[in-house]
Amino acid sequence: MASHPGPFYPIIYVRGYAMSRDEIDQTTADPFCGFNIGTTVYRANCDKKKPAKKLIFESPLIRLGSDFDYSDVYEDGLDIMDEGWTGPVPSRSVVIYRYYDPASNLLGGGETPEIEQFARGLSDLVLKVRDLVCSDPKNGLTKKTFRCYLVAHSMGGLVCRTFLQNPKHSAKEARDCIDKVFTYATPHNGIEISGLNVPGWLSLNDINNFSRERMAGYLNLEAVFAKTKRVDWLPEEAFPSQRFFCVVATNRADYAAAAGASRTFAGHGSDGLVGIENASVWGINAAGKVSLPCATAYAYRSHSGGEIRA
Repeated sequence: MASHPGPFYPIIYVRGYAMSRDEIDQTTADPFCGFNIGTTVYRANCDKKKPAKKLIFESPLIRLGSDFDYSDVYEDGLDIMDEGWTGPVPSRSVVIYRYYDPASNLLGGGETPEIEQFARGLSDLVLKVRDLVCSDPKNGLTKKTFRCYLVAHSMGGLVCRTFLQNPKHSAKEARDCIDKVFTYATPHNGIEISGLNVPGWLSLNDINNFSRERMAGYLNLEAVFAKTKRVDWLPEEAFPSQRFFCVVATNRADYAAAAGASRTFAGHGSDGLVGIENASVWGINAAGKVSLPCATAYAYRSHSGGEIRA
């Protein structure tokens, strides 16, 4: 392994939306909630007539281990939030935020909490990771110097923004621990179906989490939403826009959810679910003026990564 300069901070992965009860149970049964899934298909050829190329991406989890010596924090079948889990964790840890466990029929009560509750759970997890990392002197971190990274797919990015932007649903000491945020395929400005935003009254399977009116509430953006009718704003006082990175997917053709109906209704200029123009974030200052667009990259992938999710 090549030598890389530190510091190395824990990475907390926040997965995306699971619609049905079966999908919730499936993600509950997966120890890494999809962060362990890679891809073999590379479609970004200059000649559209040529077939896809084979390109192995093992998975984010495996790459972090092989390239940077990161490891998971599961021990003796327990997660760090489970009763009975003990011991410190290394600073080079990948922590999976398993927020769907309470909603599953396997490990929970079968009722899905509100996204605000997911944000509060993330706050608790950040503080638990901080305490466990700082308890080991070998990590060289104190509660004052500890930081961690948030990596989020799809709705997971909205959970992270709720945690960062709405002080009603997180502790300041937890928010202060976040060094950088990385989101991919996150509907930062909601989801549109045939050009129309998901309505707020459509509460089936919590789809209204992607209604801008509903989002303005949990993202603490009511005032700026009233003026702009957008919710892809990141107040600088909540979190610096320069430390927030968005990856936007641009290939809707590979997104096969709902037998292809999703990509049909999402339309061109989308990843099959989220519109390209809705998948990034802009910073705003205290006066409500645009400060900086967050760093954004575009990848010729579908919402879930391609032929095989990545």
